[in-house]
Amino acid sequence: MVSKVETGSVRSVERALAIVELLGQHQALGLEELHYLTGLAKATVSRMLLTLQEQGWIYRGLSDRRYRLSARSLFGDSRQRFKRQLVEQAAPCLLELSARTGLVTDLSSFDGECLEVLESAVPAVLRKRYPSCSRIVGQHASLFHSAMGKACLGALARDEVERLAEREQVPLEARQQACEESRYLGFGQRTEGHWEYPVRLPFLIRAVALPLQAEGQVIGSIALHWPRDLACVEQVRNRHLWLLAETIEQVQKDIA
Repeated sequence: MVSKVETGSVRSVERALAIVELLGQHQALGLEELHYLTGLAKATVSRMLLTLQEQGWIYRGLSDRRYRLSARSLFGDSRQRFKRQLVEQAAPCLLELSARTGLVTDLSSFDGECLEVLESAVPAVLRKRYPSCSRIVGQHASLFHSAMGKACLGALARDEVERLAEREQVPLEARQQACEESRYLGFGQRTEGHWEYPVRLPFLIRAVALPLQAEGQVIGSIALHWPRDLACVEQVRNRHLWLLAETIEQVQKDIA
């Protein structure tokens, strides 16, 4: 005869597997959506999610607070698994950097062709001003206008930059300026007045970024960005660029 304890354990496993299966089907889901799809009480779903998160099966996004399968749970797509692993490794560092600077921290991945925003951490002091910041995650940023893109370009060989510029049909003057600026400053700086995403914020921003590298290859970048009325680039560079550099170094160690 099966005991009540055993029956409860089996039911818990079934519920956990149902959540994992739903996340595999939908890519990302919030608590409310999982409550609706599973038909379980929110408190039950919340406990299951916490357990799955503690066991490393799922990851909760910093920007949208939605749940996704972790890198260890993804099979078949090595590129997607690597990006998820990068996010999971970098997330604690992004949160710490955002809290210490009071600025938004963005993580991107670069696959040699495109720059994709993977994660974004918004400090408490800026959350009211960033109601749609989560919509930036998953977008492709401009290599030649975003701070994250320029940071990557500054770490690439000149012939590779030329190839990307021709593909993007970037004018000669713009491509030279993007590379020389990054190499001269030592970091990527966002082009003033140019918005690089399909989703626009209700205010202008500034940003600085440094490249992320692994095994000698540029794999992305981390940026600090903030509403333009808060500070000029020079102020942020003097106050926080060393913190950004420390974060880059730590993330590179974690993913090595």
